[in-house]
Amino acid sequence: MKILRIAVTGSAGSGKSLVCHRFKTHGLGTLDCDVIARQVVEPGMPGFKKIVEVFGRSIVQKDGTLDRTRLRNVIVDDAILRKKVEDILHPQILREMVLQIENAVYKEKKAVAVEVPLLFELGMKKQFDVTIAVVAQDIDLVKRISNRDEVSNKNAQKMLDLQMSQEDKMAMADHVVINKGTMAELFESVDKLFDKIEKEFLTT
Repeated sequence: MKILRIAVTGSAGSGKSLVCHRFKTHGLGTLDCDVIARQVVEPGMPGFKKIVEVFGRSIVQKDGTLDRTRLRNVIVDDAILRKKVEDILHPQILREMVLQIENAVYKEKKAVAVEVPLLFELGMKKQFDVTIAVVAQDIDLVKRISNRDEVSNKNAQKMLDLQMSQEDKMAMADHVVINKGTMAELFESVDKLFDKIEKEFLTT
């Protein structure tokens, strides 16, 4: 069965999750690579074991799970350690993503929208039929990251600085969704885009 694969990417805090949520209301399956990233470092998983080998038991919480906040704080200022973590986790995330797309149940539409923060950085565009970049004003990104992750604006900006620029994402994506108004306006933009995608790919 041919499944239409839609990638939704964008900087942290851009509104990718909201866009995927809206696609779900249209009957699409949805996946989140951030969720998959947590799954591949659950205790007992190869990713967990390799991370602990690199960072030691200090990166493990009392309940035996990975201390993701501590890990993020360690690698945000250390490019070498960050690369080690990426080399461990990214191939596993990609494999698990492909597996979940293939094994998902598609009842309404034979299509899936996948939230992929590092779509272009990891060269994953070829895994998808349609790519969408969600963009927002920089000041809004910083504010949302700061509130979501309970970090300072300075650290939120650091996280953004590690990512590909919004301009580059827009240039590489098939479609762009601008998130600078209300949620209703964002959903309206997604609805219009879905109509276009549906006519191109899902109408027989």
